[in-house]
Amino acid sequence: MAKRIIRKILVPLDGSKTAESVLPYIKYLAKRFGSEVEVLGAGIGRKSRRVNRLLEDYIESAASDLRNEKVEATPVIVYGSAADKILSYSKQNDIDLIVMATHGRSGVTRWWIGSVAEKIVSQAITPVLLIPGKKQKAAKAKKEGASISKILVPLDGSDTGQAALDYVELVARETNASVHLIQVISPPGAMETSVFGNAEWDSFFKAMQDAANDYLGSIIDSLKAKGITAKYDIVVGNPAHEIIKSAEKGKIDLIAMSTHGRTGIVRWVIGSVADKVLHGTRRPMWLVRPPKTNIMKSKN
Repeated sequence: MAKRIIRKILVPLDGSKTAESVLPYIKYLAKRFGSEVEVLGAGIGRKSRRVNRLLEDYIESAASDLRNEKVEATPVIVYGSAADKILSYSKQNDIDLIVMATHGRSGVTRWWIGSVAEKIVSQAITPVLLIPGKKQKAAKAKKEGASISKILVPLDGSDTGQAALDYVELVARETNASVHLIQVISPPGAMETSVFGNAEWDSFFKAMQDAANDYLGSIIDSLKAKGITAKYDIVVGNPAHEIIKSAEKGKIDLIAMSTHGRTGIVRWVIGSVADKVLHGTRRPMWLVRPPKTNIMKSKN
């Protein structure tokens, strides 16, 4: 894996304080990865409209503030649907990471951050880092800065579920964060137990737990061999609920997981779980769509 794979970060801003809650994370990550940051604003209608002139000034000011913080930053203005333009720009300009807030109404350009973020997550090939953008957290983050010391990685035993692991290794090495793997086994429903019986299900779950121990243990060994502090848990319950609970209990700084793919043994759909976690957690989420071939873009 290339040492500096996150070379270009795209941060869409709309003029709101909520959207700006991502800026401490931009500074934190860009300085560690030596990334170039492109600050994007999506204009509405004619370029000559006053709102678009205000947007241009705002985006230039935001980029200038980053440059004053020793971050290489470039202002970018596009015109049209915010989500569509963010998606096309990231694809055409070889963006490695999109960072944006998940909630709040805009200031200058008046688009809903939440709906735009959801479309980006559902369609982007580029990994997306989503920051809960509530006002009180935005103010706190701006005052205290951002940091990542604990990363939670939900896995399900499938290859597609591991799509975020390479990024987790990269972030963990650059930030010295510890990694906590979790695999959630869903309990059988009433119909399933009535068909197979409790004894059969007990045996089946024992086999699932043994397989999970072997699977997670091998990943832990690999992480530790790379100098990364890591541990794992296997729990039984509703996947999204258990992931959220683990993140809160462990005071996790970042949840990193795949957005698509169906499991083998555990049999929950990663995409729907990621969606439920995103809507239920107060923690930043790094979401990765697993491509059909290479998990990551390789840049040497």
